[in-house]
Amino acid sequence: MQTKKNTKETGNVLLCVLGTILIVSLIGATVLRNSTTRLNASSNQVRAWKEALSAAETGGDIGFAELRKQLSDPANQWAGWTPSGTGYGYVSPETTFGNSNLRARTGVETCYFDVSGAFHLGSNPDPNANNWYRVRSKGTAPLPNLKRTGMDDALTNDGLQHFAAIGSTQMQDITARGKGNSLLRKIDFQYDHFVATYGPNGDGLNKALVTASYAPSISRRVEQIVMPVTPFFDAAIKSATTFYGLGSAAWIDSYDSRNGPYDPTVKTNPNSLYYNDSRHGNVEIGSATATIMGTIYGDVATNGGNVTKKTANVTGTIDNNVPFTLLDYQMPDTSAWTYQSSPTNVTSTKTLTPPSGGTSGAPIYYVFTSISGALTVNPAVVGGNPVDTYVAIRVTGDISGGNAGVTVNPKVHLKIYFEGNISVKNNNLVNQNPSLANPYAGNLQFYGISPPAGTPQTVTLNPATPQTLAATFYAPSADVHENGNPDFIGTVVCKSFYSNGNISWHYDRALNDEGQLLDFRIASYVEDTR
Repeated sequence: MQTKKNTKETGNVLLCVLGTILIVSLIGATVLRNSTTRLNASSNQVRAWKEALSAAETGGDIGFAELRKQLSDPANQWAGWTPSGTGYGYVSPETTFGNSNLRARTGVETCYFDVSGAFHLGSNPDPNANNWYRVRSKGTAPLPNLKRTGMDDALTNDGLQHFAAIGSTQMQDITARGKGNSLLRKIDFQYDHFVATYGPNGDGLNKALVTASYAPSISRRVEQIVMPVTPFFDAAIKSATTFYGLGSAAWIDSYDSRNGPYDPTVKTNPNSLYYNDSRHGNVEIGSATATIMGTIYGDVATNGGNVTKKTANVTGTIDNNVPFTLLDYQMPDTSAWTYQSSPTNVTSTKTLTPPSGGTSGAPIYYVFTSISGALTVNPAVVGGNPVDTYVAIRVTGDISGGNAGVTVNPKVHLKIYFEGNISVKNNNLVNQNPSLANPYAGNLQFYGISPPAGTPQTVTLNPATPQTLAATFYAPSADVHENGNPDFIGTVVCKSFYSNGNISWHYDRALNDEGQLLDFRIASYVEDTR
């Protein structure tokens, strides 16, 4: 028997199925819509977050380029920049660049580190030392769409602390700008809360409310410490080609004269407060061979070269992959120096007493055809008292002869620029500033003017009664031969280096910032994430 179908029941089931599908679809569409909105918002935020860092780093590059104008275009350095709020530097105008209209503003401030390593704003109190710089840049990227995070990161009036006080060690409420869990919870889209919380320089001073941004944006801040590159930085000997030395019983170590006279026991006493300062007797060469004979309390680096012989005598590391270049040295600009027309040479015993003290940037300036006799340089006398005196001597010929030499008396800071060769006895170079017992090598500096290509230049220091020789030599085109056994304090930068004497050689770390400024280098980089 055939049963009749109930068509009304079939229609009801179909309607229920269609209704269920519709509801599920609406739920799915709503979820997808919300998820897509949040994904797009978060993607925009991440992109802007990264672009803000790129903008900040570009601002740092702008500051670095402005610093280098000190070498290439000093007359136009800081053109368009304004004095900083701290009074120790300048702030750039806001720069807009890129397809995303990124913005950057940079502040550059003069600073230095004292002997204890403490940071100070302002110029180095040592007139011979070059300044360091703090470069702080703020990069801002516009943020499309709404003035909110889209990831539940909005600040809420919940009575909790959302920002840590400057210097605070108690970080409440995750110290977050918001309570969400996204990576972007610390950014501000409309107000720069950094200035209101920490001040424009991040030091807690001059805190103030800021006006709202004309459009949603993200900012990040980068700080870089820029150090001067000088001829003598952290190396006892630099040689563009070969290095041979020293004698088998010789050694190279280091100390810091700002902590007192050299102490030979420190280098083997790990309990000494100054032990770390004793392990910077570094040697650097180009792509040639470093033949180690004596003990080196420091590192040896080459630029693709090799280290042979007594490599076990190197207490630090040996690295054959360290970039290294030495450019020819040219006579610096003397237009601001105080020129003295007499005397014109030194053929016998001669004493110089400059008429005034001069300055490090504008020394009392003499030009000699040669030095074959004994030259003594006294400080200028002002009001009946000797004063710190800065003297520069250009020697167009040689410094040579059995009696040739230079004596620097207390308060004299002497730089000698030589175009020919040097051949003198070790004990004829006498540095008595600040005293004979504790001389500072930075007070007797020799600079070798590079001759035309293919013309040799030599610096020969000959044997004599052993004594302390405190001086620096920067002669990138010269072959240096040290043939005696002095107690040497200072550094040598040269084309090649040879010595077989049993020298005790001490690099003075106070020379790190000394000498003519050659370039700048970024010493540290950090993002301020407060």
